Amino acid sequence: MFIENSILRVDLTSQKVLKEPVSGKLRHLYLGGEGINDWLLWQHFLGVDPRTDPLSPDNVLIAGLGVLGGTGFGGGSKMKWTFKSPTYHTFADSTCGGFFGSMLRWAGYDHLVISGKASRPVYIRIEDDRVEIRDAGHIWGKDVVETCHILKKELGEEVEIACVGPAAEKGVTFGSIVASGHRISGRAGAGTVMASKNLKAIVVHGTRGLKVYDPEGFLTATAALVEAQNKISARSRDGWKKYGTLLITGFYQRLWVNAYRNNQESRIPEEKYPKLSHRWYEEKMTQTHFSCSPGCLWACGGGYHLKDAPEKENIFREGYKPEYVVIASFGAMCDIEDLAQVAHLGELCRRFGMDALEAGACLAFLFELWQRGILTEQDTRQWVGEPLQLNWGNYETAVKVITSLGRQDNELGRILRGGVYQAALHLEEIKGVPVRQFALYGKGGSPFIEEVRHTPSWALNMAVSSRGACHLRAYGTLDKVNRQDISQYYFGTPEGAQPLSLKLKGASSAVADNHTALMNSLGVCHFLNFYDVMVYPLELFSKAVYTLTGIQLSPEELIQAGERTVNLEKAFNSRLGLRRQDDRLCHRWMEEEISGGPGKGWKAKDYLEQLKDEYYAHHGWDIATSLPTRLKLKELGMDDVAEVLQREGALIE
Repeated sequence: MFIENSILRVDLTSQKVLKEPVSGKLRHLYLGGEGINDWLLWQHFLGVDPRTDPLSPDNVLIAGLGVLGGTGFGGGSKMKWTFKSPTYHTFADSTCGGFFGSMLRWAGYDHLVISGKASRPVYIRIEDDRVEIRDAGHIWGKDVVETCHILKKELGEEVEIACVGPAAEKGVTFGSIVASGHRISGRAGAGTVMASKNLKAIVVHGTRGLKVYDPEGFLTATAALVEAQNKISARSRDGWKKYGTLLITGFYQRLWVNAYRNNQESRIPEEKYPKLSHRWYEEKMTQTHFSCSPGCLWACGGGYHLKDAPEKENIFREGYKPEYVVIASFGAMCDIEDLAQVAHLGELCRRFGMDALEAGACLAFLFELWQRGILTEQDTRQWVGEPLQLNWGNYETAVKVITSLGRQDNELGRILRGGVYQAALHLEEIKGVPVRQFALYGKGGSPFIEEVRHTPSWALNMAVSSRGACHLRAYGTLDKVNRQDISQYYFGTPEGAQPLSLKLKGASSAVADNHTALMNSLGVCHFLNFYDVMVYPLELFSKAVYTLTGIQLSPEELIQAGERTVNLEKAFNSRLGLRRQDDRLCHRWMEEEISGGPGKGWKAKDYLEQLKDEYYAHHGWDIATSLPTRLKLKELGMDDVAEVLQREGALIE
């Protein structure tokens, strides 16, 4: 193996720093990124009770870039933060692009393992072989923008920074880690774990670069990726570059999967949609475009500047291009009709350092409780010191709620601090009436915000994901875009891609699980693959891995590496006691029928258990319990994992 990078371990309690090599065997089995991160998490919790409080010093925070990251291989920028989640209290990871992971790798480290807790606020400075733990008292309490500005002024503009904001510092369980100022690892509370260790930031400057096993061959593999990308229509490529994930709003509008008003409906009203569309963005905002990785041809990132915002208006006049998750969370879910206002709320979440998806789910939940007469002005006056109108689309109220969350300076912020599910439990105690049925959640946290009831593979994905109700695991691309060619490739029939059908949806979700874990271990952006083996054949990635590292893995062995990762996450959650009954959906998706559109009458209760059977069977897990089996783990060379599970009663023999 030619890459000579290390695993860097920093114990904040003892202030000790340790470097160890990434073994060829570990690289062969798990590649990097998500895979090796998961292995490091597993190893850590062999010596620590897995039921430990996620905010205790015994939790660990692991950063890792995929094996193809930082090389110029297009889209190879994705890194993972892996930990036990304070939102879900299960396995968790959170993803981001940008140059932070690449810079960490150029400094000589493929993975960073942070354990313990500092006695005071600190930040970690990494400059090649030099690793320091420095005082962060002067930046503790600062927002993300202020923190980056101060650290770059002190240490130089060339450094890359990953930091937390005040929300994570004050215990909001869905605090995010923000890298490069705007690449957000929002899900599952990565930032909250980081802040719980009194760690404000990690600052990296790397100059070592990477050694490549076969430079000429790797350039050929990279050129093959470019050729594959060029097979995609110029219109599609240009659209992604110009608008980014904004385009998804229109696509989802056509599919009737925009979750409107807390998913009471499945589509934004036609008269409201234009002000949330990419066309409005083009008309009202001046744009800049940039890539988040070396060599990416899509460059879907960008910034904006409002062309004609009144000076007195309570709104940011510039910021980063609003992603679909921000538009879904505040536009569709909360019925805020103006994209500039939606972008402002997303910017607030970025600056406070908290997940916009969870924040939007909390806000929409409050709006629906107001709609139903459960919350009143008297409640808001008691919680924030002034009466608030929690009616749909109320932008001024939305700003106050998000600010309360980020600052944690009143009772409303504290009610929402644990996320939408914990807020529902809290409000049931306060109001004395059931309200959980109005909250969107999965395994204790908000889901990805979209209508899933008539796209059964997506509904299944939300139920079975290893990290809450997640859209980046077993994503149901086949039926959503009717990709019959991919279904034919995997299953020998186009039926797996048929919309509004249950055929092969459990199996296709399991296949997507393994493929997604592979791509996360390679470090390749989801927008370049969506397990599209027709455009991006696995042979391409096999050649890239070999020419970079010298490790020869067939396409089948690559998929098996992804499958090991999926099974390791399953094993971790099995140790925590999660079983089949925990793979479930919220009341709205299970019990309420869609009221209109192509999915009218659909609800997940009618099919979820059937799809779970097929999903578990395809993974080789026990159908009755969902537990891993010794047979499957032995097939994957994971006998050591099987022994741990066997001792704890979490294995099916």
